[in-house]
This record gives sequence, C-alpha cells and structure tokens, in this order.
Amino acid sequence: MRAISHMARMLSVFLLFLTAASPLDHAATAQAGPSPRIVVIVAADSTLRDVSHALLKRIFLGEPAEHDGARIVPLNYGPDDPLRIAFDRLALGLSPEAAGRYWVDRRIRGQGLPPRAVPTQSLVRAVVARLRGSIGYITPDQLDPSVRALTIDGAHYTDPTYQLSIK
Repeated sequence: MRAISHMARMLSVFLLFLTAASPLDHAATAQAGPSPRIVVIVAADSTLRDVSHALLKRIFLGEPAEHDGARIVPLNYGPDDPLRIAFDRLALGLSPEAAGRYWVDRRIRGQGLPPRAVPTQSLVRAVVARLRGSIGYITPDQLDPSVRALTIDGAHYTDPTYQLSIK
C-alpha cells in the first residue's frame, strides 16, 4: 500500500511539472471530435505488446494489474472529454452517466479512485513515455516514437477488427 501511495505522489508531481511546461491541445480535440480510432499506448521501451480487451477494461475500471513487476497505472481524460466518452463506451461499455455512477460507488465503498485525469493527449503521451508502468490512449495522429501502440486481442489499431474503432 505504501508503494501505491508513493507512486501516486510521484505521478502528481510529474503531472504538475508537465502541465506547467505543456501546451494544451484539449480544445483542438474537443472541436474536431474524436478520431475514428483510439490507440492504447505504453512507453516505447515497455515489453508489453498486446493487451486483452478484458484486461484493458479491468485496468481502466480500477482493478490492480501488473506487468514486469510494476503496477499498471492508467491515465484518462476528464469526464467531458470526447475521447474519454468514446473510450468509456468502447472499452468499458459505459455511458458518461454510468461511468460517473461507477466511480462514485467505488469511492463510497472505499474501493479505490479512478485513473488520473490528464488534460491533453500530448501530456498523456509524455507521461506514458516517462512513467514506468503507465498506460493511456490517444488518437493516431498523436503517436510518436516515445510511445508504442498496443494491440488489443492481437488486433492493431489499423485492423478492421480493432475494438476501439468509433463507428
């Protein structure tokens, strides 16, 4: 438990630092709407290559998960972000209202907190690239060499069977 609270403090400081140094791209995402694909990412040097849809759902619903001895730390966006709304629907099967109720219920029951909310795709990408064990999602146009797109159940984000395609 002590390691988790230490990691949470480290993440908070790291996010504060990056937020101060990072331009906001949220407005552009909100105006353009979400991409037809949502790409789940990890650091470029991560050994994680593929994740099952079931595990992805568990991770973003606050269930503990590890890879290579490190806890997987999910990063999300604010509840009104169009990319978050699409991700919650496609990956978690939750409407915005259901997602809100889910997290309120977990908090009341003392079952944990939601993933850290990060304001922009560029900041999610930067944190995932630098924070061991973190996982997030962005649109394909935000990919760069610092992160790697995960396959989901073996499907690459360009595959027609990819499960995080906005219909």
